[in-house]
Amino acid sequence: MSVRPSNLPPVQDMPPPGGYPKVDLVRAVPSRGPKGWQIWAGAALMIAWGFNRVGKTNREAAVQKLEERKFRYAVVPFLQAEADQEYMEREEANLKEEAEIMKDVPGW
Repeated sequence: MSVRPSNLPPVQDMPPPGGYPKVDLVRAVPSRGPKGWQIWAGAALMIAWGFNRVGKTNREAAVQKLEERKFRYAVVPFLQAEADQEYMEREEANLKEEAEIMKDVPGW
């Protein structure tokens, strides 16, 4: 149902005294992450750090290899003497066995 208009003048909403506050029309968009130069700088730093670690590891490995090589050079005479002794024992056993086999051959 419709309401019958009254004889009173219409009531109209008016702005507050001094007017409405200004509306900020600038978009407040949050940051979407680091800037491009920041990504490049971070990547460059990580790559430089990685190369530094690789170089340090290579130097440590070289020092380790040098120590192992020095150890081997120090031990080689003992190992060679042991191998020579085993060779002489085998040679003596072979000569005895050969003499046993060839005992019946004249002029041997």
